[in-house]
Amino acid sequence: MDNQTFKVVFKGKKVRGVDADQARANFARLFKMPAEKAAVFFDGKTRVLKKSLPMDKASHFRSVLKKAGIRVSLVKNEVESANQKQKEWELSEPGVVILRPIQPPETHIETSHIKLSLDFDRLEDKAGVEPPEVNIDHIRIYENAEKPIVEPKEVEVPDINIDELSTAEVGAIMVDAKPVETPDIPVDGIELDDSDEPIVKKVKHKEPEVDISNISLEVED
Repeated sequence: MDNQTFKVVFKGKKVRGVDADQARANFARLFKMPAEKAAVFFDGKTRVLKKSLPMDKASHFRSVLKKAGIRVSLVKNEVESANQKQKEWELSEPGVVILRPIQPPETHIETSHIKLSLDFDRLEDKAGVEPPEVNIDHIRIYENAEKPIVEPKEVEVPDINIDELSTAEVGAIMVDAKPVETPDIPVDGIELDDSDEPIVKKVKHKEPEVDISNISLEVED
């Protein structure tokens, strides 16, 4: 595939026959880092040097490292197909339960082996909690107890003119139904046959004639 890429994976191994110090020095020189930092890459852990390279560049990168005494491997990256990128969404019908609540199972806790012992000498009286102090200096009470705290206000009755309104008699029809005209359907061209004959006649088809003169039957003994 044209879009296939590879990862360059390094597991801290050198090429056979190459001195370890020389391989670490070459690694530091190629990746432009101090020798102390390059030595960390040779601890045996898997590290990705390049995440995504085409086949030609990945092979060239591996050959350069191999000449420097560093052994790496190429790992193929997975390519997402068009079907994986385009996820199809489906809508459920109204009323379908998408998520059902999970009922936790009933748990039985065995308490027969639990015993409670009370040491009355160690019991202490609960310290009394003093009620909070509430400042009521700003509250005033009317001296006349008969006077209401909230004085009611008179509401004016709206003046509605009902002179032009009239009331129909009992049983009067409020809305007249509109008569529906009977459609005029022409029936002059329709004829009825006698009642003894069927409306649809059954047609009996002749059985097909099959020519079997060219067919022979061979019987094996």
